[in-house]
Amino acid sequence: MMFATLAVSLALTAHAQDLPEHRLQAPGPLSPRAFQLPEARTAKLSNGLDVLLVENHEVPLVYVNVVVGMGAATDPIGQEGLVSVTLDMMDEGAGTRSAEDLSIASRKLGADLSTFSDVDYSGTGLQVLRRNLEPGLDLLADVTLRPTFPEGDWGIMQKRRIQDLAAAKADPNRIAARVFSRLMHGDTYAGRHASEAAYQGISRENMAAWHGSYFRPDHALILVGGDTTLDEVVPLLEARFGSWTVEGDAPSGADTTTAVPEHPENTVYLHHVEGAAQSVIRMGTFVMDRQDPEAGAFFLANRAYGGQFMSRLNLNLREDKGWTYGARSGIRHSERPDLWVMRSSVVTPATADAITETFRELDGLTEGGTSAGGDAFPALDQAELDRVRDGLLYTWPLSFENPGYLLRERLQMWRYELPSDWLTSYPDRMRAVELGAAYDAWTAQLDRSHLVIAVVGDADVVRPAIEALSLTVVMVDADGEVLAD
Repeated sequence: MMFATLAVSLALTAHAQDLPEHRLQAPGPLSPRAFQLPEARTAKLSNGLDVLLVENHEVPLVYVNVVVGMGAATDPIGQEGLVSVTLDMMDEGAGTRSAEDLSIASRKLGADLSTFSDVDYSGTGLQVLRRNLEPGLDLLADVTLRPTFPEGDWGIMQKRRIQDLAAAKADPNRIAARVFSRLMHGDTYAGRHASEAAYQGISRENMAAWHGSYFRPDHALILVGGDTTLDEVVPLLEARFGSWTVEGDAPSGADTTTAVPEHPENTVYLHHVEGAAQSVIRMGTFVMDRQDPEAGAFFLANRAYGGQFMSRLNLNLREDKGWTYGARSGIRHSERPDLWVMRSSVVTPATADAITETFRELDGLTEGGTSAGGDAFPALDQAELDRVRDGLLYTWPLSFENPGYLLRERLQMWRYELPSDWLTSYPDRMRAVELGAAYDAWTAQLDRSHLVIAVVGDADVVRPAIEALSLTVVMVDADGEVLAD
């Protein structure tokens, strides 16, 4: 058998030598195909309510979202969580239907009825088979316009919310998120958190009042996607939302002018969890607005650093060191300044080393450096930047297979008043980024001495090693408040 295999191998080698040169070369990748962004069409209802439609007739489904431009940022002081529970309660009873009635009706239609809230916006949603669009819209209109906020259902949800707060106190990841948010945002709306007292102080009357004040057509948008047309859907929407009116001026939104806290340089805020097997690490700083001319350069540099699985940070901490299941960095957008955040959970003994490696990779993106093992590694070069960019742009069209993605992007454009060509110009903006611009944006926005660093872990183990890095350690409680030494 061995001789037969050898004979075949020799024969194939001899045959290959007779082939023309182009037959011996592996084919290269195909040229990227042009991508035509799905077109959005618009209309208005008789009350001035804007409608935006993105057609997609591949699957007989229709998506409808009714969005208002106010969210959790409008929570009153002392009633943090009001917007979240208000939206959660809107589908617990609406019109003449109870929560059970709404659930049964949705299942019969093959529909998914939902509500959602974010910091700067809230809304209701429907996903339904095209043939059931009309009765599905009846449910959506009830939930959007006529929620009843039943007392009994709120009592059950209130207990669950309070129980969830108690459970969060034992979850290092949720503690880290709470601590980090408080450190970054302080007393601004993004730094305030729900509490047992806040939930106990919320009544169904508070929910009804918030809904009546902020769910209004003069600050709303209806987003429609899927297997329908304007000619078909606008009359259906007009019949259900065209008479939606409110009196008086819209209430003011959140205060976006309050200053965020300032922190001393080279400081780590540490929350102690006795015996923790892992340390949760968060680092962050406020960066440029997404509409800044250099925002695209910073975004691509971040993808190389920690914005994808094959990023430098993840390959270092996870693949090379084996300290973590993952390490990522990204940019969060809101009405306030954009926030760059690095996050990971590492084994406790490696906490200080993980901070060191995070710093090394941050500096090394533009300067290069030497690894912990003594091996030199290069700074970001043109080939790596191109790989990062190509990986982004070649997969970007796949996002639009589901109409929901484009609707979410259009929501962002509407809420944050982004330019009308924000999506269509996206590939060109990314392709225009030069290597030097990526360097400049990265170094201009990120100074490791000014990063706010939060660690949740076993202080008895990790504190001495962190202090050995010439970093000041400040102890904080689970809400991010500084503890007395």
